[in-house]
Amino acid sequence: MTRPRAFHEDLLSSITSTELRKIIFRVRHTLCWRPSPEVVDRWTRVDEQLCGLVTRLHVMGYCHTLEVDLRFEIADGPEKHGSTDVLPKFKERGVVTIHHGNP
Repeated sequence: MTRPRAFHEDLLSSITSTELRKIIFRVRHTLCWRPSPEVVDRWTRVDEQLCGLVTRLHVMGYCHTLEVDLRFEIADGPEKHGSTDVLPKFKERGVVTIHHGNP
């Protein structure tokens, strides 16, 4: 996924595999990390959807720790725009890894 949009919410809510271990977001533009209300709202919804996904999978017998991998295709990321706490609710239930530049 390149940046959160409404269809990502549908995609995340449709996942049912208890073998899922990692979700990768490829972030092409750091503009999507600028702390505008619209951007914050988008990532807040993704954060909530990821938490809901973990809850739903655990009910189905999921026994893994879900990892979200944020891969920035350019060398800067959320820290440059004042967003150091990425996916804060999900971090309580899973792992968030951030890569800068082409991994």
